[in-house]
This record gives sequence, C-alpha cells and structure tokens, in this order.
Amino acid sequence: MLVQYKRVEDGMIQYECMDRWRKYGVADTIHEGMIIDTLVIDMETYDEVEDSELFKRIVTARSVLMNSSDEILETILEL
Repeated sequence: MLVQYKRVEDGMIQYECMDRWRKYGVADTIHEGMIIDTLVIDMETYDEVEDSELFKRIVTARSVLMNSSDEILETILEL
C-alpha cells in the first residue's frame, strides 16, 4: 500500500492511500498533539470504509509513514 501525506486542513491531517486499483482518503483529527479520530473514505464511492481488516491495513500503512516523517510528527504536535 502506498501512502502520501497531502495536507493539513481544519485540524485534520489528510493522506491518500493507494491499494492496487483503489484510492482511499484518510483524515486524522488532531487535538492537543494526539490523534483522536481517524476517518477512511473510499475515494471512488465516497463511502466510509467499514471493513475492519482493510481499515487496519490502511491505518497501519499510514502509521508507518507517520513514524518515518519528522514533518508529520511536528505537524501533529503543533495542532
């Protein structure tokens, strides 16, 4: 799974994830330097991802990117 950091908007850090032929949007809501909520959307249907295994894979891939990026970690601490 390929994950890209996209932007910060309205207290949320947004990512784009590609899994084979599907694209997913991930938005982490940040409060006082902590992720308090994560939303994963299928960008083709705009439905929230409810499949728990797929959700776990996407969030795990996002976590790997986040932990390897000083820029993202600094952004989280600033929000």
